[in-house]
Amino acid sequence: MSVLNRKELEDSPLADLHQIASELGLEGYRSKRKADLIGAILGETGGGDEAAADGAPATGAEPDEEEDTSQDTSEGTSDDTSEGTSDDTSEGTSDDEPDEVPAEEALERPARRGRRGGRTRRAPVAEEEPEVVEDEISDEVIATGVLDVLGNGSGFVRADPVGQASGDVYVSPAQIRRCELRAGDEVSGPARSARRNERHPSLVRIETVNGAPAEPAEERPWFGDLTPVFPSQKLTGPDSLKKVPFGRGSRVAISGPPGAGATTLLRELAVGLSGDAGLAVQVVLAGVRPEEVTEWRKIEVLDVAGGSFDQSPDAQAQAAELAVERAKRRAERGGHTVVLIDSLEALPPSARRRIFGAGRATEEGGTVTVIAVTGGEPDALRWATTRVVLGAGGKVAADSGTVRADALS
Repeated sequence: MSVLNRKELEDSPLADLHQIASELGLEGYRSKRKADLIGAILGETGGGDEAAADGAPATGAEPDEEEDTSQDTSEGTSDDTSEGTSDDTSEGTSDDEPDEVPAEEALERPARRGRRGGRTRRAPVAEEEPEVVEDEISDEVIATGVLDVLGNGSGFVRADPVGQASGDVYVSPAQIRRCELRAGDEVSGPARSARRNERHPSLVRIETVNGAPAEPAEERPWFGDLTPVFPSQKLTGPDSLKKVPFGRGSRVAISGPPGAGATTLLRELAVGLSGDAGLAVQVVLAGVRPEEVTEWRKIEVLDVAGGSFDQSPDAQAQAAELAVERAKRRAERGGHTVVLIDSLEALPPSARRRIFGAGRATEEGGTVTVIAVTGGEPDALRWATTRVVLGAGGKVAADSGTVRADALS
């Protein structure tokens, strides 16, 4: 076994530490706290203390690190403009828990009190969660879903792409780092039930990522590093759009006055494109009528996320951005996705650009096609590679058109 250091062990889940202790033949390792178990492993292997070598405080001077599957006290999403998801939604793990104090401030407060009293006190050692024992884990309870990565580095496997739900499964930052996960990855693995003061179950380990073994982590490019090119592979649309072609990687903006039939056209496009075996089709609803949500969900061949206008703008933006992140992950692996949005103008302005701008064909092969009802959003028509302007009665107006239409074949 290679020499281990304290930092690597502290970043590892307790289940991994148990495996190491078992291989070393340590007795009574299941009854040890995480910090004591790390010390026993280092003592047995002769490993070094990387944190101390770097000048960082020793672990005894700060609260013990919680078990890797214990949950953070806040759930939100980031404002990241590339690989993140939408704004914070502050979902905690305990209803009666006080507001979270930043870690840096929590560690500084005892020191400040010590200076006033003429001496410096050590920060109190946190009470560690009970260890994960085999009885808590059932390999028959497998969590499967899309990973939503939060601004604090942790994440949740979303049970429902519509948004947050009680069945979401917590994923620790260490698990995300070790498997090099990204928002929108489809992951699966056994989960344990929620403990006292936890709202969600926790992922014990990650077994698959996008249908492949989680380890070793797959080598893949970042979506933002792929080279955008004009679409060249034409997609089949309804007869009304014969003069307005679009392709894999197009950004299609559908505009028109109320009653012009934009939603009807979008539904027709969604059903038609779902028959293409080479495409993944995702519908995102934002700001529509509740009755229209029902009509969309009755179409069994479609994967529908988002909701009606009675949901918060942030919740709708989160559903839209997670759908786009899923599409990006497929494109990084050379896949093709169509995301249809009704409607773009119902999303927060900061989210519109990120979501619509994700549509592109890439020189490396993968594509994300975004087709959106834009309403009165003028910028979308300027950003689009295909403009569909509807007039009275749903007729496609003469000022519709496609940039580089001759490249589509």
